[in-house]
Amino acid sequence: MRVARLLCLRMKLNTPQSPRRLLVVDTDHDLADSMCAWIGLTTQWTAIPAYGAEQAVAKAREAPFDCVLLDIALASAEGIDTAAMLDEANEGSHPAILGFTGDADLRDAASTDKRFVASLLKPADSERLLGLLATLIGPG
Repeated sequence: MRVARLLCLRMKLNTPQSPRRLLVVDTDHDLADSMCAWIGLTTQWTAIPAYGAEQAVAKAREAPFDCVLLDIALASAEGIDTAAMLDEANEGSHPAILGFTGDADLRDAASTDKRFVASLLKPADSERLLGLLATLIGPG
């Protein structure tokens, strides 16, 4: 009976309905936590906060993420540098990285960097963010 349950659980996790993993990286703990809660309530994504570049890279090494919502203006490291570190930490699994910043110049810089699939200004347009996340779900 236990083996059957494990097989059913494994099959369920491998279906397209399985939640995708999203890492929300921002040094503002309240913002990261709020974004994770909101995304968890409104999407099929499992959102996990990281409060800086070092913590983001450590979490990416633990288990790969499908997507990263990355503050481009992190205090400890530029978001563009952090994107490179996250790419390396995922060992062949390249997450879709969404840039997120209050600085229009940094947003523009991220929009020309191939590691970023999109870049958003804070406060983000919630419909655009949800639309981007929906397009990234795709088949499991």
